[in-house]
Amino acid sequence: MSHLVFCTFDLKDASLEDYRNAFADLEGIGLTRVQKSDKGDATTIPTTSAMGRFHGKSSVEVRDDVRSRVKAAFVARRFRSEFFVAVGEHWAWAAEKT
Repeated sequence: MSHLVFCTFDLKDASLEDYRNAFADLEGIGLTRVQKSDKGDATTIPTTSAMGRFHGKSSVEVRDDVRSRVKAAFVARRFRSEFFVAVGEHWAWAAEKT
């Protein structure tokens, strides 16, 4: 089953390069800032957030897998961080600018 995963994070005492590396690591996991809408339009979600679609048996299984992978990536880079992972099984999203 397809799940939407949203991850937002903050790095403590981090440089711009640290944030670039964090996004590269998240992209390697399958979480990106640029998402395509149902209409095919590219949308960039807000800073320090990333999102992706994952397959798994349950939201809990996907959440635990993604959480572990994000933590491992950030620990490997010795980041001090906070991050939040939310997983939806039946999902929809929209973006808007004002």
